[in-house]
Amino acid sequence: MHCAGCAARLETVLRGLEGVAEAGVNFATSQASVRGRDALPNSRHVREAIETAGFQGRCLDGNLVENSFADSPDSEVNTARLIGALVGFVPLAFVTMLGHFSHHFVWLHSFPGKIWVEAVISAAVVFGAASGILRSAWAALRRGAPDMDLLVGAGAVLAWCGSVVEILLRAEVHQGTYFEAAAGIVTFALLGRWLEGGTRRKASEAVRALAQLQPGTVQVEFEGETRSVELSEVREGMVVQVAPGERIPVDGLVLEGVSTADESWVSGESVPVPVTVGSLVTGGTLNGDGALRVRVTAAGRDAFLQQVLRIVGDAQATKPPVQKLADVVSGHFCVAVVLASLITATAWAVFGPEATRWSDAFRHGLSVLVVACPCALGLATPVAVLAGTGRAAQLGILFRNGAVLEVLSKARTVVFDKTGTLTFGRLRVVEWWERRSFNGRLLALVAAAEKQSLHPAAAAVVAVASERGLPVGRAHGVTAIPGNGLKAKVDDMELLVGTAPWLESCSVILPDASPAERAARIWIATDGEFAGWFRVSDELRPEAVAVVAELKKQGITAVLLSGDRPEIAVEIAKQAGIEEVVAGVTPDAKLQYVKRLQRSGPVVMVGDGVNDTPALAQADVGVAMGGGTAAARQTADVTLIRDDLNSLLHAILLSKKTLNVIRENLLLAFGYNVLALPLAAGLLEVWHGWAPGPVAASAAMALSSVSVVLNAVRLRHFLR
Repeated sequence: MHCAGCAARLETVLRGLEGVAEAGVNFATSQASVRGRDALPNSRHVREAIETAGFQGRCLDGNLVENSFADSPDSEVNTARLIGALVGFVPLAFVTMLGHFSHHFVWLHSFPGKIWVEAVISAAVVFGAASGILRSAWAALRRGAPDMDLLVGAGAVLAWCGSVVEILLRAEVHQGTYFEAAAGIVTFALLGRWLEGGTRRKASEAVRALAQLQPGTVQVEFEGETRSVELSEVREGMVVQVAPGERIPVDGLVLEGVSTADESWVSGESVPVPVTVGSLVTGGTLNGDGALRVRVTAAGRDAFLQQVLRIVGDAQATKPPVQKLADVVSGHFCVAVVLASLITATAWAVFGPEATRWSDAFRHGLSVLVVACPCALGLATPVAVLAGTGRAAQLGILFRNGAVLEVLSKARTVVFDKTGTLTFGRLRVVEWWERRSFNGRLLALVAAAEKQSLHPAAAAVVAVASERGLPVGRAHGVTAIPGNGLKAKVDDMELLVGTAPWLESCSVILPDASPAERAARIWIATDGEFAGWFRVSDELRPEAVAVVAELKKQGITAVLLSGDRPEIAVEIAKQAGIEEVVAGVTPDAKLQYVKRLQRSGPVVMVGDGVNDTPALAQADVGVAMGGGTAAARQTADVTLIRDDLNSLLHAILLSKKTLNVIRENLLLAFGYNVLALPLAAGLLEVWHGWAPGPVAASAAMALSSVSVVLNAVRLRHFLR
């Protein structure tokens, strides 16, 4: 593919294949994805359709429901051809400029046979260095589908052939030839593609860096000996050896060894985590100073890093809605440019000055042909999505498709689940009161009984007793009363721990308290008498307060939507700084509430559990916490790998930044063509006697694409 028109045409061809449900072509990454309706489209059938359309491709993964095809290496700009073009064009331009602007070098402009030397050098550039462009241009002409190569190739050939005709028709030639222009058109086209390719590689640098985290070979144990095999040959259940300082190649379970692992690319935490027997390790993380034996638990497509790369690739292959106008224009752009060139030439031939009308017609028609640049339009959005989603992956944020970027940037409401999202999902004791006569001993008594309970509050009590170093004895006859509490025998005392109504039903007289306090507290009695109470609460994530405050600064409303008891949800919301709370709701009620909010604008739902999946699916953008359930991650449009709410804020800010870059790129691309085409057509020459020639036009064309890509590359530095 050489321009956005190529991408649009290939997309149309692929969508027309039998059995294809959807096809997308990404000009920035030179890849196409094909999805079948019921079964996998035949790879050979798809390849034949691509070749019939005039493209070359290789199947990257023919065993998947989603096939990807990438441009063949022949379509890449050949550096040797660029050097050859420069070797020819630079002397031509040098001779022309010196001969015109310095009387000391007039002989360069008028030595015998000079024009034929120019013709030969120019021919070497046009028909040699640009041979690939000419072949592609001829194929496009035969298909009746003009593309960028046809514009460049036709411009160069017309300039060279027109100059030869000029020589043959005139005995003395001092002006009217365009040999240096023919060579310049080719040279700047090749130079522009070379620069564009380099900057596009920079835009995809983040994804390539992730792909390089896994080593190419793995040390695998086979029947008592170790062999080096390709990573692609590793299967689940194999045992691999990881030497100190090496990248851990697979997701697996440590069978032997003690070390540390740098998991910064996964968790964002720069401090290595301890690794010992029974630890789970992730492929791509860096092993410390200990040797490990690891049993593979996930390989190939199932490995975590491969899943990340696949999701990022899918996101880069999709187009935000903002790209639609550029796609429509790009699909017809080259045809429109050819017509504009013909109209320009005709207008100058009919209405131009009589003495120069034919040379003016040729010059301006040629300039229009080579100045137009559909590539800038085609690259404006995908190269920004490429850079933005790649940087997001480095930050632990996975966008499932590029369209999410645009929707997320417009979000006006963020709805948070409570447990596991705003909080860690683990209870802690936040208040404790006991009668003075116990002298702190009551906590140890309750902990002894709670050690045998599976209730979440039990673990919180045991944890507090452990933190305080209290001696926890042994309880006997522990009996759980579902929905009420438990009773046990500890140190010859009968212990009751539970709700106020249950203790009162057991004839325990409790002190006066408000209805909210009675419901929020867990009450304690010993030998039938009130002894104390405590209150547990979920632990708020430390970053939650700052994230909610920043959302408010961004003009985004934060809402807490929870199935938990209202008094607990209200307390967590108050701690986080959230004013709107809806609690005690079912999963279906969550979905309906999100629907109501959507009447006022795009809604982002952030959750982690199975009960959040209906609301995640309904929201304009569903965001799953990385530590949540698989169902939540699979349903969501965005996954926060690092299980950190700061990542949500980064995702929103990055989406806004990416959309700004896309808009800037589209403005650059449209603005360039809107200004360049009239100038090349000679609009200024009518009033001021000046117009850019074909060489300047081709140089401007080359730089327009590069400027768009360079603008997108700025996204690589987001939050650095």
